[in-house]
Order: sequence, then C-alpha cells, then structure tokens
Amino acid sequence: MKKAMIAASIVGAAAAGAILYFVRRNRVMMDDTSDTAEKASRTARRHLRKNPQKVNDMAHNAME
Repeated sequence: MKKAMIAASIVGAAAAGAILYFVRRNRVMMDDTSDTAEKASRTARRHLRKNPQKVNDMAHNAME
C-alpha cells in the first residue's frame, strides 16, 4: 500500500509538471502571436497613412 501511494505521488507530480509546462508554453506562444499582430497592424497603419489617395481610390472602386 505504501509503495502504491509513493508511485501515485510521483505520477501526480509528473502530471502537474507537464500541465504547468504546457500552460506556460501556450502563454508564451500567445504573447508572440499578439506581438506579431501588433507589428502587422502598425505596418498597415503606417502604409495607409502614407498613401491616403490610393486607399480612397481602392475604396471607391470597391463600391462600384
């Protein structure tokens, strides 16, 4: 019985460690994704600010 309790404790600790690892890894991946989205948004805004006439033409042509 004592050996079974020790084995269960070891398995439980390993499972908890794996869960924490995957949760933290996903959090890092989400942070990287949001950083990439922010960079893309900044680039698009900068591009659209530099070319307002082109954007107006594109919007006008899309409505026709």
